[in-house]
Amino acid sequence: MMKKRFRVMAALMAMAVMAGSLTGCGGNKNAPAETGSASSGTAAEGNSGGAAGSSEINAAKPAEGMALKEDIVIGMQSKHTTVDAMDASNTQHNYMYRMVYDTPVHFNNTTKELEPSLAEEWSTEDGGKTYIFKLRDGVKFHNGETLKASDFVFTFNRMEGTTSCNGVFLKVESVEAVDDLTVKMTLVDPNLDWPYMMTLPTASIMNEKAVTDDPEKGPAVGTGPWMVDSYEFGNYTKLVAFEDSWRGAPNAKSFTFRYIPEDSARLIALQNGEIDICQTPAAIELGRIEEDPALDLISYKGGSLTYMAFNTQKDPAKDENLRKAVAHAIDIDSIIAVAAEGRGEKATSFWGWDEFGFYDCGGYTRDLDKAKEYLAKAFPNGNATLDISVGADRKTIAEMIQSQCKEIGLTINIVELDSAGISTTTTNGEHQSCLYGMGFNIFGDDARRILQPGSAVNKAHYDSQEVMDLLDKAVAEEDEAKRLDYYKQIQENVYEHVPYIPIYYADGFIGVKKGTGGIDIYPTSHHDFSNIFVPAE
Repeated sequence: MMKKRFRVMAALMAMAVMAGSLTGCGGNKNAPAETGSASSGTAAEGNSGGAAGSSEINAAKPAEGMALKEDIVIGMQSKHTTVDAMDASNTQHNYMYRMVYDTPVHFNNTTKELEPSLAEEWSTEDGGKTYIFKLRDGVKFHNGETLKASDFVFTFNRMEGTTSCNGVFLKVESVEAVDDLTVKMTLVDPNLDWPYMMTLPTASIMNEKAVTDDPEKGPAVGTGPWMVDSYEFGNYTKLVAFEDSWRGAPNAKSFTFRYIPEDSARLIALQNGEIDICQTPAAIELGRIEEDPALDLISYKGGSLTYMAFNTQKDPAKDENLRKAVAHAIDIDSIIAVAAEGRGEKATSFWGWDEFGFYDCGGYTRDLDKAKEYLAKAFPNGNATLDISVGADRKTIAEMIQSQCKEIGLTINIVELDSAGISTTTTNGEHQSCLYGMGFNIFGDDARRILQPGSAVNKAHYDSQEVMDLLDKAVAEEDEAKRLDYYKQIQENVYEHVPYIPIYYADGFIGVKKGTGGIDIYPTSHHDFSNIFVPAE
């Protein structure tokens, strides 16, 4: 059978153009992916939208001769609870993982192409069921060990039963070292998105000897340009430069993640010079950063979707009429204007705007007469009520939905929980409905996480055999037109049955000391700070 080697051409990302506002499921905005010979060369340097040494915000490289700060500190909204890439998968941990570890494949956010990383090339001969990875020679781990195929095999076998990587493990039938630099992976089912999955932090490669010798600290040994120096649970994590990184030495000597949960406290710390980077500043404080001559505000079109999920397995939210009533009662434009300070884009489909297969369903329009008709079907005897579980960061949205639904006779009870509580409650299906968020990755099958029964990310506990069958067909389909049609049908299904109401994609922001650059921006907000630089005082 003809060997196929995969890369994604720049044309793929024509899909990143946000669709216009239609009134029903409409035109597909995606350009097709292309296949060809695998990329060659080195992994991309940090890309950020600014030319090297330019005066643009977040330039790719420091200007020639620029004096740089040696010790960089970032103020984090959320805490680190582990330094093991298999124990957590979220924004705050993925920041660290992208700096400490490497993955087999790299996704270049500027060219929108897959590129070599620890694997110099990869191929499949059977439509995406078996993959061969040729590893880069001479790559060093932080403990001085040289990367071998056996480390790759060890990593994927270790994923079994882990918090963040078991889903990846379950897709793998077998993984074996053909020789020291060649790995053969056989999947349970064909998966043409597998090279994309090999770019995610969940595919970070660990060192077998380090983990075997020290099961507690060994998992933190990677091949990235930064290595873990010290870690205090829920307080800070300090990284130091790894001079022997195959990617090259960093622009500083240390990088510290400091936990500062209060938005105002993080901004004050940035303004006082206690930190150099303020993660996720509050929307109401963005103007203060923009007006401060000592600071820069890095902004980007985010891929993180804020949505409302209905527990489709529990009354009263299991009633589709109630879900449709809420969908037509809420005013998304006003929610964006108030809750997001106008810095967001209305979601018109339950899909990532830059995810392959995006199909514009137009979103739901506010129609109070239609909403009342649906509500009457759901509650023919009146007394219409619905609980909505929410964290403090989305309470304003909940209050607006509460007020808007009151106009159709639906009483919304707000159940406020802390971050751990809402995660546990919604995963266990104890809620009636909730407000949540998710960052979609670039590949189409990423939607499986939020639609598959039993997934912790499926906050609607939606169980549609039709959707699962379409996902299975799509991920194995080599005919691109058919694949796009499968994804279109999935989005139409979700639009019709309303397990989720997509609300908006939030614009992303990072507050930094003026002149800071080298941050590789991901629409998912899981940025790479490996090449960051901060001007010296």
